[in-house]
Amino acid sequence: MTSTHQKFIENCEDILSKQSYVSINDAALKAFAKTLKKSDFIPDWKEYISSAANDADNYDFNRAFYELAMITAQNGGYIDGDENGNARKWGKDGSGAKAMVEKMTEIRDAGALPFYDIKTAAEIDARIAPRLTNMPFAVKRLAIFKEFASDDNYRKTVKLLNSVFDGTTYKFDMDFVVKLAAIFPEGLGNDPFFKKATLAALMAAGNAHHHGVQVDVSDLPVAADYILPQVLNADHVGVLSFRADLTETLENRQLLPENSDKVAALRAAAVVVCEKLSKLSGLTAQDIDANLWLAGRKLQNARPHMMCETMRF
Repeated sequence: MTSTHQKFIENCEDILSKQSYVSINDAALKAFAKTLKKSDFIPDWKEYISSAANDADNYDFNRAFYELAMITAQNGGYIDGDENGNARKWGKDGSGAKAMVEKMTEIRDAGALPFYDIKTAAEIDARIAPRLTNMPFAVKRLAIFKEFASDDNYRKTVKLLNSVFDGTTYKFDMDFVVKLAAIFPEGLGNDPFFKKATLAALMAAGNAHHHGVQVDVSDLPVAADYILPQVLNADHVGVLSFRADLTETLENRQLLPENSDKVAALRAAAVVVCEKLSKLSGLTAQDIDANLWLAGRKLQNARPHMMCETMRF
């Protein structure tokens, strides 16, 4: 029987087989796989959530997971178009995620954290909407906050967590990710690549690790982020090659719609390559993701990444 994980990989492979924007250099892939090492760095993501969720003496994994899922659901949509249709990015020091961490801290400090402080749509509109006036996709963000304010969605999340806990270890696999995305269609769903739902699981596992809670994420794929194809296409890596018109689009920093075939090709390629790298190196997809993400932070003169008007990035 084909697993949910394998079906996901096969879907990405199918996307690649039907496009010509991105190609994989198998020789470069095999050479690059030999350079990869298991990551010793496991981030705790504590700055992303409240001090209550990080309480070392009374750690509540349910709360830590829920808060991390909430901010991850908002971790995207930083790029939109200006009045001339040119791409622009909302962020701090060039980072949308850094700006979002500050925004969530502001919301928590104001006593307006969904579910924990406020639980109705009216309260979300009154307490949070004024804080989003200069952010892209403010209307979508409010809808996401309303999902997380729901008592019913919190209960569903806890039930899902309990269903993958064997008494000692939580098992986060692709089935878990799909079910999580279904609870929060606005925030974590509506994405065939399940990027944010996967990222929420990975971040929660990292936080849990630093509190002595065991979470197995060995069956998860990478989160299909824009940094991964950028690194894989870098000159010193050369695993991915881009067709000339795609390269032109990226270098001109043209704004792409979220359903663009170019975006789908890049994301699918990232997933497929990382799966291949995992099998060749013997490392988990999470180790591969960590290697590429950290490498992406250090790229010099890198080709620009996709400028996608979407909540998925």
